[in-house]
Amino acid sequence: MRVFVLRARKGPTSPAAVVKAMGYPDHFEVIAHSVVSALMISKHTRDDVVFHVVLEGSPVPPVTVTFNSASMGSLGGFDEATIAGVFRRILRPAADLAKEERLEVEPGIQLHKISFEALIKGLSREMPVCILDKKGEDIRSAKFGDDCAFIFSDHIPMQKKTLSLLKRLGVRGLSLGPKVLFAAHCITLVHNELDRRETEA
Repeated sequence: MRVFVLRARKGPTSPAAVVKAMGYPDHFEVIAHSVVSALMISKHTRDDVVFHVVLEGSPVPPVTVTFNSASMGSLGGFDEATIAGVFRRILRPAADLAKEERLEVEPGIQLHKISFEALIKGLSREMPVCILDKKGEDIRSAKFGDDCAFIFSDHIPMQKKTLSLLKRLGVRGLSLGPKVLFAAHCITLVHNELDRRETEA
């Protein structure tokens, strides 16, 4: 199982906030593009992906949206407007969630009232976790198993205290190359590396 985590520091947590988040300065399009890169390939949806989007924007943060490609239906398209429509629909109950509460809003799509830090602590007990870091080990030579989680951030860098926590949890740094790329591009490159490894196995 491939697990991806996108920390969206300005990610909207209500349907109304999604409408306002497109473009500068909140950049909802980062989330939309990352959803498509994580879950979709030409002509169909990947069948082996869990994608967590940790929304930390107004008005009721944090809310984690989890997509499980094995059990979800079609999102209806892959353009920004369609993905924004999906988030407007699934975030309707977000304001009523209690701490740690989970709610399946559609087949294969859950809301979870959990923070990024708590989510990563849980994942680190289940599988190796990696964070994209240009100073980390080159992904082309790194060794990791089939079950692994990969952390990405949106246009806002991770806080130093968060990076310290991740280090204490044993999260590895992986590099995709010398350039800082968009989150969606990073997800595509990680998928590509894993796809190649599966083909060569």
